[in-house]
Amino acid sequence: MKIIYTVLSFFILQAVFSQTNIKSKVYGNLEFKELDYGQAKVQGGKDDELSNSPTGTHQWLEDFSIIKKTDSIKAVKKANFGVVYIVTAKDTADINIDIEWIYPEKMVNNKGEKFKNIKYTTKRPTNIVSASSYSLDEPYELMKGNWVMNIFIENKRVYSKTFVLY
Repeated sequence: MKIIYTVLSFFILQAVFSQTNIKSKVYGNLEFKELDYGQAKVQGGKDDELSNSPTGTHQWLEDFSIIKKTDSIKAVKKANFGVVYIVTAKDTADINIDIEWIYPEKMVNNKGEKFKNIKYTTKRPTNIVSASSYSLDEPYELMKGNWVMNIFIENKRVYSKTFVLY
């Protein structure tokens, strides 16, 4: 009986913690829900400048799909990993979402600049599936250890996921 209780508790907690509700002053009740995560297949798109990142850019992807549900990612060039999610609301609207990536140790880019994390704001629509990911494009990004992704809405952390790069 204890085993059944433990297993049921685990699945109930998983369901509870995979979604977060937040009361927005502007958009009303919002619900953040993880749909998938892991290693991704991507097709590159447009690059935007992002001065507070090691590469100095942020890329908007044309295509993104999870090819393997895992939180263990091989640290090789062009590896891409992330999360697919949805933020539901009464009405569809573009909202600000803050994405933060925390590295396992300070990352030093080709210019000698050091980064422990990056955090940026992006607009995402409610009621439409979105994804956020990290692509290992430069040799200095091939850092093994725990990479933590945090997602914030209106300064409240609504999601956190740890990827282990090996």
